[in-house]
Amino acid sequence: MIIKICGITKEEQAKKIAEFGATHIGVIHFPKSPRHINLEKIKKIKNALPKNTKLVAVVVNPEKETVKNLLKIVDIIQFHGDEPIEFLKLFPKEKVFKAFRVKNLSDMEKIKPFVEEGFTILIDAFDKKAYGGTGKQINPEVAKNIVKTFKKVILSGGLSPDNVESLIKEINPFGVDVSSKIEIKPGIKDLEKAKEFIKKAKKAFGENN
Repeated sequence: MIIKICGITKEEQAKKIAEFGATHIGVIHFPKSPRHINLEKIKKIKNALPKNTKLVAVVVNPEKETVKNLLKIVDIIQFHGDEPIEFLKLFPKEKVFKAFRVKNLSDMEKIKPFVEEGFTILIDAFDKKAYGGTGKQINPEVAKNIVKTFKKVILSGGLSPDNVESLIKEINPFGVDVSSKIEIKPGIKDLEKAKEFIKKAKKAFGENN
């Protein structure tokens, strides 16, 4: 089970959200994102977290050196762009999440080789203007089919405290990921909403198992 709160920019918020029970904290290292933070800030967030909370750095079409530098700090890299499988194979599988923005079931064909290679997959709603963090909801039927086929899939895209419980019960993903729907503004979380999201996700995962 993975409960990931993404787009964190403040170490105090990271620490608090870890205390609420998030298994993974996500930070964005992509200058075009309003939630982008630099390596120094990422280090501070990592140092604020308890050892059992994983730190995930989200990147979009990065250079190899960028990934290497991030892996000196974080536990996992989430590739959220158009990175080819050959590039991902340069890094340890257990340290990689590969995100896909899905529109329909035909997207399963591009996901399949990454699953066969052993990478953990995250599915997000498709938006031609942005790589993620849009708050757009993923199509539940498409998500359900992808999860049923590939099993170890993290669900993202428009999740909120209001719908996370029902979507986990309906789709039965391996994990969930939230960002914009629990924000006051980009990069700043509403801690009450974060707490509620984690509580409801844990409840649903408990009931699904």
